[in-house]
This record gives sequence, C-alpha cells and structure tokens, in this order.
Amino acid sequence: MNRLTISSSFIALVLAGGCASSGDISKKDAARVRVVSEADHVRSCRMLGTVADNEIEDLQKKAVRIGGNAALLTPQRAAKGGYFGLLDYMTADVYQCVQ
Repeated sequence: MNRLTISSSFIALVLAGGCASSGDISKKDAARVRVVSEADHVRSCRMLGTVADNEIEDLQKKAVRIGGNAALLTPQRAAKGGYFGLLDYMTADVYQCVQ
C-alpha cells in the first residue's frame, strides 16, 4: 500500500468513528433532566451550554449528552425552516446541579 492509501484509510476511520453514536439516550435518562422556566431553580448550578429542539424529550436528551440534569427554557422561540417546512422550536440553557 502506498502512503496516500494508508492516510486516506486512516482519515475515513477517524471520520466514521466521530459520526458513530456512543449509544442512544433512553427516555428514562432524558426524563431525569428537570425542565424549568425560572432562573431561581438553577441559581446554584453550573451552566454547560445551550440546546434547541422542537420536542421537549429531544431537548432533554441533548441536555443529557452534554452532562446536564436541568434545563432552563429561554424565552426565545422561533420558527426554523427545514425540509418539512417551518418548525417551532425551543431553546434551553443546560445546567449541572448538585442533587
């Protein structure tokens, strides 16, 4: 094998591994994410990031993926265009709170 073939194979493996899922988040795990609308509930928690989705359960799953156990819904709601037309989606700041 020449050097180009080996390099191309290595890059393909790395990209395939990066796209592979580390496992689906179960509904039970997603349900452990507390979704709140008042900042007082997450005042003593550490913010991890922001997620967005059009389904609350998928929003919770995204929160689990980044290590959160609480999601503060932000007041921004918007219509996002896509293949199936406009979808109303919600955003949330994700927090890790001591339980």
